[in-house]
Amino acid sequence: MLLKCIVMMLIAHLVLVSAFSFEAWSQNNFQGTSKTYTQRGTFKPGFTIKSYRWDSPSNDGCCVKMCNDGNDVGDWCPSHSNGLPSSDFNEVVIGCNDEQLVCT
Repeated sequence: MLLKCIVMMLIAHLVLVSAFSFEAWSQNNFQGTSKTYTQRGTFKPGFTIKSYRWDSPSNDGCCVKMCNDGNDVGDWCPSHSNGLPSSDFNEVVIGCNDEQLVCT
């Protein structure tokens, strides 16, 4: 019975952690080509990101770092969106808990 409870708690935690999403658009104000990322990792959408939406459930421990040609241009842990960011970027790095978020 204890093992079953532990397995259920682990599954619930994994579902919660994977509930984040990052949406990127090629134009300001959420227009143009878009890509959505729902997994941890480093992603290059193939276009310059000019607006974005980061949706991360409260206290899930996940964050996103935005990078432009290997340079850090910002990061968010709580949910955030911006239709006209001060810097364009071409890479996002998503991680949770103690994962290092490093621009490449």
